[in-house]
Amino acid sequence: MSKLFIIGNGFDIAHNLKTSYDEFRKYLLSSNPEINMKDLIVPEKIYEPDGGVTYDEAEVLSMLFYLINEAECNTEKWSNIESSLGQLNFDGVFDWLDDVYDRDGDINYFKTAYRNEDIASDLLIPTTTIQQLFSDWINTLKVDLATPKIDFQNLIGEEDYFLTFNYTDTLQEVYGVAEDCICYIHGRQHCKIYFGHGNEELFTEDYVSTYIGTENTLRDIHIQLRKEVEEALEDNSDFFISLENAHIEEIYSYGFSFSKVDTIYLKEICNRINTEDITWYFNDHNAEKEHPKFKDVLRECGYKGSFGTFHISAK
Repeated sequence: MSKLFIIGNGFDIAHNLKTSYDEFRKYLLSSNPEINMKDLIVPEKIYEPDGGVTYDEAEVLSMLFYLINEAECNTEKWSNIESSLGQLNFDGVFDWLDDVYDRDGDINYFKTAYRNEDIASDLLIPTTTIQQLFSDWINTLKVDLATPKIDFQNLIGEEDYFLTFNYTDTLQEVYGVAEDCICYIHGRQHCKIYFGHGNEELFTEDYVSTYIGTENTLRDIHIQLRKEVEEALEDNSDFFISLENAHIEEIYSYGFSFSKVDTIYLKEICNRINTEDITWYFNDHNAEKEHPKFKDVLRECGYKGSFGTFHISAK
């Protein structure tokens, strides 16, 4: 019998690793003290001698902090930046602009659209820079200070499978899990990572009706900031296929939030294996509040088995 472990960021945090979204925020602040998050700043293009275009880092970060803080409804902490990237509001860039009028006093829609399009084009590269910044931060994380938890060490075995949503090597470095037993579904340090939101709504009609000329660029920003979960699933299809003959009877989720964007993988698990005789165990942390929601998500993904809980001591 094999077990399948679903590992989320709460696993690394429980091992005292500074991997929360707010640690990413602190990392950005420490790298550039000139960040201005009180005003919405649109970074201006800087033309280089070779014809290339760049942007001032402080201006880019200032814009990102303003937009993300607004989406998070919090100016002091980031709780779920990936979800927030699907809710960025660029109204403040355009709502102070007047329409362009012709000599007869009528709105010149062509010139208005051209003006708005030019401004919107300056948002694309600075906004999507957040993905590279996140990857850079991920590569700075160290796991050498993490120590194994005895309860978890006793729970895992050599025949078990691990689907991790983390980017660190905690499973190998701390627990000695063989690499071929682990699926890094969203990538890992120093490799390509998948980072972004799961909001599939494009808002294109809203952009057209409110700020004509911005729709193409703002749509492109929204799409580029979306997490490419379909690609991640395809890249790791061998792992999910291997589950079919793994004789899995127990599934454990540890530090996993069951967010909507990740349900594509839960559905794939439920499609690959017969879950009727499986028990899915949740970590007992915050059980009363979280477990009913987790169960609802799994039922919607096609899970047919039973549920249980497990405990991991802090030591």
